[in-house]
Order: sequence, then C-alpha cells, then structure tokens
Amino acid sequence: MSRRWELGHLPYRKATFETYVGEAGLEERGLKRWREHVDATIAALVAALQPEYVVLGGGNADKLKDLPDYVRLGANGNAFVGGFRLWDPDAPGHIVS
Repeated sequence: MSRRWELGHLPYRKATFETYVGEAGLEERGLKRWREHVDATIAALVAALQPEYVVLGGGNADKLKDLPDYVRLGANGNAFVGGFRLWDPDAPGHIVS
C-alpha cells in the first residue's frame, strides 16, 4: 500500500508539527507560544532538509513577525504548483527521480 506523508505529520514533542503549529495549536497555546513552536519547526526542518529558503503559507502565516532572512511568506496555492513541478520530470529544476 502506498502512503503519502506531509512534513507536518512528522513527530514533534508529544504529537506532530501540525498539532503545534496548525490552527488548533494557535487556539490551544496562544499567539506567543504558537510563534515559538513555528520558529522551532522551521529550525528543525531547515536543519534536516537544508533548503535555500523557506516559503510559509496558510491562514495564520500573517501572524508571524521577525522572520529569519531565509523565510518569506507566500500564497498557499503556490505550494501545489511547486509540488507538481517537483515531481514533473520535464519541469525546470526537477530533482525527484
């Protein structure tokens, strides 16, 4: 059986990244602690994946401030375009074999 995973489903503390940085995490922990978890999530994923830059999207991304130089805000719809390009062997910059 084929399974597809999202990075947000990776383990983080007592649950997953998504649990802490998603809407429920914001509501449960409040804005200040939510921002701290977003920062920790970005740091962990950057350390593991070593991207050139990170684009954050989603309904609460505009609640962030003081983003690192390598992080910028982007539209959620662009994530789908990027994901499709990643897997398209004819797309410029294709990296998945």
